[in-house]
Amino acid sequence: MRQVGIFGKRKSGKSALMYALTRQKIIQDAAFSAMEISGVTRVMLVDTVGVDVEDSTAEKSAQSVEVALMLITDDSFELELAWISKLKKAGSSVIVVISQADKFADGGESLAAAVKEVSGLKTLCVSSQTGAGVAELDEEINRRLAER
Repeated sequence: MRQVGIFGKRKSGKSALMYALTRQKIIQDAAFSAMEISGVTRVMLVDTVGVDVEDSTAEKSAQSVEVALMLITDDSFELELAWISKLKKAGSSVIVVISQADKFADGGESLAAAVKEVSGLKTLCVSSQTGAGVAELDEEINRRLAER
């Protein structure tokens, strides 16, 4: 089954985004590692441990996902840039997501512009809390999978 991985630091909203993409209610402290979603194609959505945690789970996931969502929540994103490079080298198509965009006065737009300037990658602002940007992210995931 095709895999889409969600990467980011701890507390960056990875699990909340998974629930938003699958249109399921958020359950605190859910014990799972993957969940199926439907779109253009059936995929396995993989929620990884934080990239700021030394753990082989995220490393293994990086090797197997076709599309990687890299969540960024603040202007200290050097670690995420290193992971973007690692994911691209592994053959993943990377979508950069400004997560928890509802916490920014401008909806995360200035952070998105800064990340795009440094990475050169398309960057989407998403709020799992309000649902803003979730549909656009879903469309982008399906577009990337269709291209592969």
